[in-house]
Amino acid sequence: MIKKHRKPSIKLRQLEALFRRLNTSHYRRKDVEDDLFKARAGYKGEQQLDYDLTFLRNHEFLILNDLRLPHQGNHFQLDSLLISPYFFLHIDAKHLSGKIKIDHTIGQMERIKLNNEVNVYSDPTLQIRRHELQLREWMQVNKHPLLPLESLVVFTHPNAYLTILNGHPYRHRIKKNALLIETINGLQQKYRRPVFSHKDLQKICRQLIKQHTPSWENLLQKYSISPDDIQTGVFCPKCGWRPMERMHGNWRCINQSCKYVDRNCHLAALDDYALIFGPAISNAQFRNFLHTASGYTAHRILTSLCSSHKGKFRYRTYYLPMN
Repeated sequence: MIKKHRKPSIKLRQLEALFRRLNTSHYRRKDVEDDLFKARAGYKGEQQLDYDLTFLRNHEFLILNDLRLPHQGNHFQLDSLLISPYFFLHIDAKHLSGKIKIDHTIGQMERIKLNNEVNVYSDPTLQIRRHELQLREWMQVNKHPLLPLESLVVFTHPNAYLTILNGHPYRHRIKKNALLIETINGLQQKYRRPVFSHKDLQKICRQLIKQHTPSWENLLQKYSISPDDIQTGVFCPKCGWRPMERMHGNWRCINQSCKYVDRNCHLAALDDYALIFGPAISNAQFRNFLHTASGYTAHRILTSLCSSHKGKFRYRTYYLPMN
């Protein structure tokens, strides 16, 4: 049973919003595009993992996807966590194509792409072992008993050609997705004694979801982008024209070949604002970003959308939802 469904991460959505609104001539646009491509590939690998897990039969797993949990002042990320009365299984998805060589003796993974470009990464088993330690410590901090915990690195791209070098001590933790279900079935045969009751599992599951903390990163600072380089206005969802015009409670596209009209086009623009600048927004910032002169309109929309705010009158700051 899936208890926490997967959806595009805040990081992926931030990159999409930034790429969508960054001036096309900006010198960092290619860097943003490259990182967006990587983030989309990662999400595609996670979706492939979700599909593979649908072939589990007669299991007692609760599945939690895309968890980001606190640990000693920082956070750690888990692609998928399967919990059962018998053992926990953490799976890290890698959606990489090409010739992939993993050498534990130097802690390195090398990928050679079809165009002979070489990318170098850390040995992925180092990361899953670190996350395994962090998850064990999370269990202790939250007063749950220790339990059998397994971790896997699963390569999900059909064109990944794996070579594991020099007698890798954790090679049994590295799998292609075609062997995932067989591997999980083997673990179910290995662990036969229950550690948790179903009631305990539900409690742990609720606690994991409650402590999940989505990340937000200041991408303008990361890429040295000025706020002035961000295109403002409401984009027309039909033709892409900007800015749309606010008229009689609707947003109207001023492209004469389109003239699309809708009441809720501001929602996508505000979502972009929160992803790029953060969730805090004032009435003046609303009017500047959405190209509307009406302070009343801004106030009405913000109070209907935002469940929290601070300050009074012209100094009030609203907090946009980031779901």
